[in-house]
Amino acid sequence: MAVPVLHLHDIPDEGLSLSCDVQADDLALGPEDARIPGSLALSAKVTKAGTSVYVIGRLSGTVRRQCVRCLKEYDDALRLPIVGEYHRDTDPKSKPAGRDSSERSAADVEDEGYVYTGEEIELEDMLREQVLLATPMQPLCDDACRGLCPVCGQDRNERRCECREQQISSPFAVLKKLRETVKEPSKRTTKVK
Repeated sequence: MAVPVLHLHDIPDEGLSLSCDVQADDLALGPEDARIPGSLALSAKVTKAGTSVYVIGRLSGTVRRQCVRCLKEYDDALRLPIVGEYHRDTDPKSKPAGRDSSERSAADVEDEGYVYTGEEIELEDMLREQVLLATPMQPLCDDACRGLCPVCGQDRNERRCECREQQISSPFAVLKKLRETVKEPSKRTTKVK
C-alpha cells in the first residue's frame, strides 16, 4: 500500500490515527540508500492546529545492512520515532517553482519544518528523510565484531588465523630515532690541540 496522502478537510479536530505498511519504493529508497526486505509499518497520530499539521508516530520494520568490519549482511531492527511538522506556504511566489522538501537546506527544515501548498500533504519526503537520517555511518553486525584479517582475509568471528599483523611504523618513528641519537653522548671524542 502506498503512503496515504493527507487531506486537510479529512483531519478532525481530535486528530486522525494513521496506520499502514510502507514499501521502500513508496519512499523512493534505492539499494544504495537502505535495503528493506519487507515493508515498514507506519503508525502515527495526525493533528491540526490552525494551518499547521503535526505527524507524530513510529516507523518500524527491518533494514538489511552490511557490517563495515566483517562485510557480512545482517538484519537490523528499525524502530524509528517520527515527528513531522508541516506549515502552509503563505507565499508560494517566494520560492522557486519546483522547490520541494528535498531541496531545502537543513536550517529551513529546523526552523520551519516542512512546507505544503494546497489542501494535501504528502508524507513520502519526510519519511524518506527520517529513514536516511537513522542510517548509521559505520553499521556493525555486533559491537564485538572482530572483522577480517588484513593479511589473509579470514573472518575472525568464525575462526582465528595464524597471521601476524604487520607493524606499521609511525610517521614519527624517524623523529624518535633522531631524538635518541641526539640524547646519546657521542662516542667519538675529538682532541683539541
